[in-house]
Amino acid sequence: MSDLVVPGFKSSELINDLNKAFDQFSPEERAKLVKQVNGVFQFAIKNSEGKEEVFTVDCKKEGKVVRGKGDIKADAVLSLKDGDFVDLASGKLNGQKAYMSGKLKIKGQIMLAMKLDNVFKAINPTAKL
Repeated sequence: MSDLVVPGFKSSELINDLNKAFDQFSPEERAKLVKQVNGVFQFAIKNSEGKEEVFTVDCKKEGKVVRGKGDIKADAVLSLKDGDFVDLASGKLNGQKAYMSGKLKIKGQIMLAMKLDNVFKAINPTAKL
């Protein structure tokens, strides 16, 4: 089992899938995504038990995912519940509606969060943020 998968966090399975997708990218595909997105996202995800996990998605330098804050400062910090992250990444929840309704909180570069669409499409082509 990957160190990205955390029991009690369904979102961690999707984060792990995202990391696998990054690993399977050719150097050219990874470079294209990094150029397209050019940002570091930090997800602070809270599960139903009130526990919080942090995952960092680097789409600025290396194109990788780590558990925790990572080595690079995040450009956008997104806080949301575990179930909302799953719905967001799978395309069931619209990112703008989630933000407007308070389900998704963003600190830092809000416009960068719109580029998350490209990141989630690596694991699910129907995802929309």
